Order: sequence, then structure tokens, then C-alpha cells
Amino acid sequence: MAHGPIYALAAVLLLALALGAVALVQAGAAQRLQARVRGLSEPPVTAPVQPSIRVGRSARSPLLLRICRFLRFDPDIPQEQIIPWPIILMIGVAAAVAVGWWLDGLLGQPLGAIGAVAIGVMVPRSLFGWQHARYSDAVFEQIPDALGLMVRAIRAGLPLADAIRNITVEMPSPTREEFSRVVGDMAIGRPIDAALVRLHERTGLTEYAFLAVTLGLQSQTGGSLAETLDNLSDMVRKRVAMAKRAKALAGEAKAQAGLLVVLPFVAAAGMAAVQPFYIAAFTENPTGQRMAMIGLGLMGMGLLMIRWLIRQASQG
Repeated sequence: MAHGPIYALAAVLLLALALGAVALVQAGAAQRLQARVRGLSEPPVTAPVQPSIRVGRSARSPLLLRICRFLRFDPDIPQEQIIPWPIILMIGVAAAVAVGWWLDGLLGQPLGAIGAVAIGVMVPRSLFGWQHARYSDAVFEQIPDALGLMVRAIRAGLPLADAIRNITVEMPSPTREEFSRVVGDMAIGRPIDAALVRLHERTGLTEYAFLAVTLGLQSQTGGSLAETLDNLSDMVRKRVAMAKRAKALAGEAKAQAGLLVVLPFVAAAGMAAVQPFYIAAFTENPTGQRMAMIGLGLMGMGLLMIRWLIRQASQG
């Protein structure tokens, strides 16, 4: 228990570093947006040569990008954040301090520090990942309706750009906001397929990559755009239905995993009611406390492995 102030100080330093890293990412994005706007508003120096307004690769620091990617945090999609990112980082730091302080008295300082770092990283990563998965699922379920609206607009005689703008009016959130960003990219001169590729990179949905490739190929080869998008819409609708079926089938495996987690605690409660000294050996004896912590850690690792296997089976 004597190392509590050390964990608190380390937690404050880690929180300051994390807040500074995310602030640098967002500040860099704002500076690049301002520079792009100034570049578009200023007239070119040489009249015959028009400067390219296409944006290349991200100029962010690779280290910051890796940190954000590992934490599953995307500063380019603020609308997916139900819980503000400073609060999530504070929750992670608080969990790290509490777990480190507790494990320090049970397992010693080295294992306590390792557990504190692991919890301090996994808690924000899990919260950011949950928010991103929730946002991506909402966008994914609206893809067939968005493509169907685009097909109907094109068959009515509207050009492709107007059909995409129609999505920003007719579709609900979050597809409305995502296609508003696509329209914004098109307004500054980005091709439609490149704007849709950026949509795919933000959401991580393969279906929008299909749409970008389809529009890029159609612009080069020609043909009936409405028929091409109709075939793509039918394929995406089947993929969405298959994904929902896979999620329903994975519910049985999730229920079994939940039972595997709950049964040891039910057995422990039964043992405590019948023979209390069995549980007292794990709560009052330091050696029993260490064994209980090791068992809980192994149980957590097993639960994460089962969750990973279920996710891989659902995606496959």
C-alpha cells in the first residue's frame, strides 16, 4: 500500500501525455484545414498552371497515428464519441491507479505495475473500440438504403454528384454526416471514388470500398451506371443480411461464454454457504489471494480469447 502516491503520480503523467498526444493530432488537423482553405481562397501566382488541391497522405506524426490506431480512437470522426475522449482517458487512468494500488498489496510492486499499465491501456482501448464498433454498425445497416436511394435518383435522371447529395438530405444519421463529408471532399476537387475511399478508411466498411472501385471502373469503361449500382446494391443487401444472421448465430456462443464466466462465481457462492472456510482461504490468506488473482487473470484471458474466436467466426 506504500506505493499508492507513486501510482498516482505516474497516472497523472500518463494522462498528461495522452491528452497532449490527442491534442496535437486535433491541432494538426485544424492547421491543415486552415492551410487548405487559405490555399483555395488565394489566387494562383502563375495563371497558366493551376495548383492541385488534392490532398495526399496524412501529414500527422506516424507515432501519433499508431497510438490512436492502437487505442481505436479516430479524431476525424468526433460524432462517434458518445463519451468524450478526455473522460475516457481519465477513466483509464483511474482504473490503472485503483488496480495498481490493489495488486501492489497482493502480488508486489512489479506485478502491480504491470497490471496497472495493462488496465490503463485496455480500458480506454475497449471504450474507444466499443464506440467505433457501434458507429460502424449503424453506418453498415444503412448502406443498402443509401445505395437504393442513389440508384433511384440516377434512374430519375439526376447526375451522380446530385444523387450523392440527395443522400445527405434523405438519409438519417450517421450516414447523412458521412456523405456530407463526401460532398465536402467533392466540393474541393476530390474525385468521387477518392472521396468514397476516404469514407471507407473512416468507417472501415468494405462495402464502401466496393462502391469506390465500382464508380472508378465505371467512369473509365462506361456502361449503365444505374444497372451497375443496382447489382452492387443487391450484393451489399445480401452481405448485410448475412452479417445479421452471423451475429444471431454468434449469440449462442456468447451465451455459453457468459455461462463459463458466471459458473465459477456461482460455485464459489455455494461453497461459501456450505463451508465458509473454503472461501476464507482465498480472501484472508495472502497466498490464497494471489492464487485468486491469478485465476481471475487467466479467466479474463480466456474470455478475451473466446471473444476473439467468436468475432473471427462472425467475420469469416
